[in-house]
Amino acid sequence: MSRHVSRLHHVGIVVQNLEASVTWYLDHLGFEHQSSFNLPGAKVAMIARGDARLELFQVEGAAPMADQQKELETVLNLGGVNHFALVVEDLDGSVAALAAKGVEIVISPSRVPDQSGDRFAYIRDNERMFVELYQSAS
Repeated sequence: MSRHVSRLHHVGIVVQNLEASVTWYLDHLGFEHQSSFNLPGAKVAMIARGDARLELFQVEGAAPMADQQKELETVLNLGGVNHFALVVEDLDGSVAALAAKGVEIVISPSRVPDQSGDRFAYIRDNERMFVELYQSAS
Protein backbone atom coordinates (compact mmCIF):
# COMPACT_ATOMS: atom_id res chain seq x y z
CA MET A 1 0.00 0.00 0.00
CA SER A 2 2.68 2.56 0.93
CA ARG A 3 4.21 2.56 -2.55
CA HIS A 4 0.91 3.89 -3.90
CA VAL A 5 0.90 7.03 -1.74
CA SER A 6 3.12 9.72 -3.23
CA ARG A 7 2.43 12.81 -1.07
CA LEU A 8 -0.05 14.62 1.14
CA HIS A 9 -2.73 16.37 -0.92
CA HIS A 10 -4.37 18.65 1.68
CA VAL A 11 -5.32 19.14 5.30
CA GLY A 12 -8.99 19.68 6.19
CA ILE A 13 -9.79 22.20 8.92
CA VAL A 14 -13.19 23.03 10.44
CA VAL A 15 -13.48 26.77 11.09
CA GLN A 16 -16.18 28.92 12.63
CA ASN A 17 -16.01 31.69 10.00
CA LEU A 18 -14.99 30.57 6.52
CA GLU A 19 -14.63 34.04 4.99
CA ALA A 20 -12.50 35.31 7.89
CA SER A 21 -10.25 32.24 7.77
CA VAL A 22 -9.76 32.40 4.00
CA THR A 23 -8.91 36.09 4.27
CA TRP A 24 -6.47 35.47 7.14
CA TYR A 25 -4.52 32.78 5.26
CA LEU A 26 -4.43 34.86 2.07
CA ASP A 27 -3.37 38.07 3.85
CA HIS A 28 -0.95 36.64 6.41
CA LEU A 29 0.58 33.54 4.82
CA GLY A 30 0.22 34.26 1.11
CA PHE A 31 -2.18 31.45 0.26
CA GLU A 32 -4.29 31.72 -2.90
CA HIS A 33 -7.97 30.87 -3.17
CA GLN A 34 -8.45 27.89 -5.51
CA SER A 35 -12.14 27.10 -5.23
CA SER A 36 -15.26 27.29 -3.11
CA PHE A 37 -18.22 24.94 -3.02
CA ASN A 38 -21.08 23.78 -0.83
CA LEU A 39 -21.69 20.39 0.71
CA PRO A 40 -24.83 19.47 2.63
CA GLY A 41 -24.62 21.59 5.80
CA ALA A 42 -21.21 23.06 4.96
CA LYS A 43 -19.44 25.78 3.00
CA VAL A 44 -15.97 24.81 1.80
CA ALA A 45 -12.96 26.66 0.39
CA MET A 46 -9.73 25.17 -0.96
CA ILE A 47 -6.69 27.42 -0.58
CA ALA A 48 -3.08 26.74 -1.54
CA ARG A 49 0.44 28.06 -1.42
CA GLY A 50 2.74 25.97 -3.59
CA ASP A 51 2.15 22.33 -2.68
CA ALA A 52 0.54 23.22 0.67
CA ARG A 53 -3.25 22.95 0.40
CA LEU A 54 -5.85 23.57 3.09
CA GLU A 55 -9.51 22.68 2.77
CA LEU A 56 -11.46 24.94 5.12
CA PHE A 57 -14.95 23.88 6.21
CA GLN A 58 -17.61 25.98 7.89
CA VAL A 59 -20.10 23.39 9.10
CA GLU A 60 -23.55 24.25 10.46
CA GLY A 61 -23.65 23.52 14.20
CA ALA A 62 -19.95 22.63 14.51
CA ALA A 63 -18.54 23.19 17.98
CA PRO A 64 -15.69 25.68 18.26
CA MET A 65 -12.20 24.41 18.96
CA ALA A 66 -11.94 23.07 22.51
CA ASP A 67 -9.96 25.11 25.03
CA GLN A 68 -7.46 22.23 25.43
CA GLN A 69 -6.58 22.54 21.74
CA LYS A 70 -5.69 26.22 22.16
CA GLU A 71 -2.81 25.74 24.62
CA LEU A 72 0.56 24.13 23.92
CA GLU A 73 0.58 22.69 27.42
CA THR A 74 -2.57 20.64 26.76
CA VAL A 75 -2.88 20.14 22.98
CA LEU A 76 -0.46 17.20 23.00
CA ASN A 77 -2.70 15.42 25.52
CA LEU A 78 -5.41 15.07 22.87
CA GLY A 79 -5.52 12.52 20.10
CA GLY A 80 -5.54 13.54 16.47
CA VAL A 81 -3.84 16.28 14.51
CA ASN A 82 -2.71 19.18 16.69
CA HIS A 83 -0.95 21.41 14.14
CA PHE A 84 0.47 21.51 10.64
CA ALA A 85 3.80 22.89 9.47
CA LEU A 86 4.62 25.17 6.55
CA VAL A 87 8.13 25.46 5.11
CA VAL A 88 9.59 28.98 5.02
CA GLU A 89 12.90 30.15 3.54
CA ASP A 90 13.57 32.89 6.13
CA LEU A 91 12.13 31.97 9.51
CA ASP A 92 13.28 35.11 11.30
CA GLY A 93 11.98 37.39 8.55
CA SER A 94 8.67 35.51 8.33
CA VAL A 95 8.09 35.68 12.07
CA ALA A 96 9.00 39.38 12.20
CA ALA A 97 6.63 40.18 9.32
CA LEU A 98 3.78 38.22 10.93
CA ALA A 99 4.37 39.84 14.33
CA ALA A 100 4.23 43.26 12.64
CA LYS A 101 0.78 42.29 11.29
CA GLY A 102 -0.37 41.41 14.81
CA VAL A 103 -0.12 37.62 14.48
CA GLU A 104 0.46 35.92 17.83
CA ILE A 105 3.89 34.28 18.02
CA VAL A 106 3.53 31.32 20.39
CA ILE A 107 7.11 30.03 20.14
CA SER A 108 9.81 32.32 18.76
CA PRO A 109 12.31 30.89 16.26
CA SER A 110 14.05 27.93 17.90
CA ARG A 111 16.34 25.07 16.90
CA VAL A 112 14.89 21.58 16.47
CA PRO A 113 16.62 19.53 19.21
CA ASP A 114 17.82 16.81 16.81
CA GLN A 115 21.20 18.25 15.75
CA SER A 116 19.91 18.85 12.20
CA GLY A 117 20.19 22.62 12.45
CA ASP A 118 16.56 22.94 11.33
CA ARG A 119 14.54 25.69 13.00
CA PHE A 120 10.88 26.26 13.79
CA ALA A 121 8.41 28.70 15.27
CA TYR A 122 4.74 28.45 16.21
CA ILE A 123 2.04 31.01 15.48
CA ARG A 124 -1.74 31.04 15.89
CA ASP A 125 -4.16 31.58 13.05
CA ASN A 126 -7.32 33.69 13.33
CA GLU A 127 -9.15 30.87 15.13
CA ARG A 128 -6.24 30.22 17.54
CA MET A 129 -5.09 27.00 15.84
CA PHE A 130 -1.36 26.29 15.96
CA VAL A 131 0.60 26.65 12.73
CA GLU A 132 4.28 25.72 12.70
CA LEU A 133 6.73 27.57 10.45
CA TYR A 134 9.71 25.37 9.57
CA GLN A 135 13.08 26.25 8.05
CA SER A 136 15.40 23.45 6.98
CA ALA A 137 19.13 23.93 7.54
CA SER A 138 19.92 22.23 4.24
